[in-house]
Amino acid sequence: MKFKAEVQSSRGLTKENLLFLAQKLFNSSSAQLEEYSAMAVSWSQFNRENLPGRNYTFWQWFDGVMEVLKKHLKPHWNDGAILGFVNKQQAHDLLINKPDGTFLLRFSDSEIGGITIAWKFDSPERMFWNLMPFTTRDFSIRSLADRLGDLSYLNYVFPERPKDEVFSKYYTPVLSKAVDGYVKPQIKQVVPEFASASGDSASGTVTYMDQAPSPAVCSQPHYNVYPQK
Repeated sequence: MKFKAEVQSSRGLTKENLLFLAQKLFNSSSAQLEEYSAMAVSWSQFNRENLPGRNYTFWQWFDGVMEVLKKHLKPHWNDGAILGFVNKQQAHDLLINKPDGTFLLRFSDSEIGGITIAWKFDSPERMFWNLMPFTTRDFSIRSLADRLGDLSYLNYVFPERPKDEVFSKYYTPVLSKAVDGYVKPQIKQVVPEFASASGDSASGTVTYMDQAPSPAVCSQPHYNVYPQK
């Protein structure tokens, strides 16, 4: 009820979402939602003690999720394009049998109010890739839809929806004409490390990894791809 009211969305939390939250709150791996139903949550657990290995409480993390959804991602949450409440290992388990270029969006475990992209591409380096989380600051510069549109190697929204079918209605139109004598620069999302991973782009040979557009203006330092541990 709190989630729907705060995000102002008709899409609430599923049983799977509630199970994920219970596991996070109680630091438990039990997959039986019924086991948590009779458990009491202390105020210390809820918003005083930090989550294991983190420098924030459960409520701070959950409030950050609601905030970024409300301010920047509500249309995508309503469309079912954001899976959200899955951890890194669960994301990889979901993607393992999917075609290369399939990706999902999940709430970051390491960044309050962050959302990250996990995608499948089987390469000599690794099979799964994870982009460092985007936050409200990032989305105030360039929207999630535009960032996804920039990354041409992301093809299918989990489980199998074509990316453009899901996100194209939210893409910002490209202005090709000068306004008042000025040509407007464009901000583009690129991942340089991923773009060069399959070979030397300087050779002129275009591979799937170096098709992401080069930026006229970079919104901030390039994002890094961190490997699956």
